Amino acid sequence: MHIKRLGFKNWLAIKEMELFPGKVNHVQGDSGAGKTSIVEAMEKAFTNNNRRTEVISHGADEAELFVELSDGMQINRKIRTEKSDYLKVTHDSKAVSSTEGFLKKLINGDIFRPIEFVQKSAKEQTEIILNMLQIDWTVDDIKSWFGEMPEADYQLHILQILKQIESKYFEERASINREVNLLRANIEGIKRDLPPNYDGEEWRSVNLQELYRKLSDAKTSNKRLEEAKALIDGLTIRIEDIKQRSGNATEEKLLYYRRQRDTLTDSIKRLEEQSERDQLIITDADSRITTSSLQLDNQLEQEIERLKLQYQKKKQDAKEEIQREVEQTKTYIAESRQQIAEKKIALENLKEHENKDLEKIADHEINLIEAEKTKSGNAEQVIADTVYIDPEPLEVAANTASEMKEYLREWERMNVIIKEKLSPKEARSADLTAKIEKARTLPKELLKTAALPVKDLSVDDQGRIRIRETLIDGLSEGEKLDFALDLARAQSGPLKVVCVDGYQNLGSKQQAILEAAQTDDYQYFLLSTVEGKELNVETLEG
Repeated sequence: MHIKRLGFKNWLAIKEMELFPGKVNHVQGDSGAGKTSIVEAMEKAFTNNNRRTEVISHGADEAELFVELSDGMQINRKIRTEKSDYLKVTHDSKAVSSTEGFLKKLINGDIFRPIEFVQKSAKEQTEIILNMLQIDWTVDDIKSWFGEMPEADYQLHILQILKQIESKYFEERASINREVNLLRANIEGIKRDLPPNYDGEEWRSVNLQELYRKLSDAKTSNKRLEEAKALIDGLTIRIEDIKQRSGNATEEKLLYYRRQRDTLTDSIKRLEEQSERDQLIITDADSRITTSSLQLDNQLEQEIERLKLQYQKKKQDAKEEIQREVEQTKTYIAESRQQIAEKKIALENLKEHENKDLEKIADHEINLIEAEKTKSGNAEQVIADTVYIDPEPLEVAANTASEMKEYLREWERMNVIIKEKLSPKEARSADLTAKIEKARTLPKELLKTAALPVKDLSVDDQGRIRIRETLIDGLSEGEKLDFALDLARAQSGPLKVVCVDGYQNLGSKQQAILEAAQTDDYQYFLLSTVEGKELNVETLEG
């Protein structure tokens, strides 16, 4: 199936043109003359895709494309600005149903341009080739392969998607492995701070309180034993000490009562002397009154008459004062006598109290000695019933357990890190390793189901295109062109149209293309840029 007739009107730079292509067609013209417009017109006619935004000639409202194939099929497509586009496809004068889908099947995508392909980067070339590989897959396949929908650009080719998935998983695993290494380093740091071969489970079950209780009981028992022995050994000393203390207490009491006697005796003496002095005041009262009267009489005689009355009053006042003093002194004497009587009674009773206190001291001495003897008797029983326990092993065991339990918190923290952080991350890392391996092996498995567009083409496990085991960017210029032409033929579809742009630059390859065209069943459009030449289409015979 070849193109038999082409018609253009108001299409890009072509106002109107009609062509009757042969098997090999040489399209020549200066830059902008319309060579590419012919190829884009064929693409538009079959795919309804534009390589440019505006395809209608300036000043026109409608562009029209007409294609007639060698089998009698006719395509009439109109591109409009004011109305909807128009398409009509007929075959043997009958309309063809599902026209857009039907037409797209005649060529695989856009018309492949080998020179344009050669000029692209290796990455762009790889994407083009991968898109030619028809590998059927579904979202359910992805979920089945990986157990989830990994993050990726699912608009890409499945081999590129798998490479993205592999990279994402690899990055995640690298990140997790860094965290795993940090956690392991953290755990090793904790282990270094723990005693060698530390078993937290063993020390967690140790009852520290019970160990210290046993140690305390042993020390208490030993103390009782030592105290009992000390009681036995120091009984005589303690009795002598009791007697000494009793003697000291007796001396203190004797001294106390002696001082009491002296105090009372001195007090009685002072009171008696005071009574005597007071009695003298009473005894000398009349004499003192007479003496005072004589003195006042003498003064009276000497005083002026006007003072006589005052003198008489003073005389009377003096008498009354002396009488009051006498009465008061009598009271003092009575009180002193009463006190003397009381103190004499106290003095007489003092001996009785002294004897009682001395008896108490003696009784207390006897009781203390008996108590000490009783203690000694109990001490002997304690010595007989008590076995000495060496506390050192118990103390070492308790202190060791106490020290080991101090490490429990760090040991438990280490195990929490292992259980809650390290183990899940190690499991995730292992899971990611399996997923990475799956993403790496799937391309080989999928490629077995894909029909490669050309001979000797392969895709390695990194999604790179190889031609006869050589990477596509490692091919020579001639090898790249041969490969591009093979792709163009493979991609042409049932229409089998091959367009070679930049034909004027191919040199010796021009003849090779012409020779190949004589034996294959493809239709060629060879585009050459010729400076100053108007658009021209020439049919070549080889």
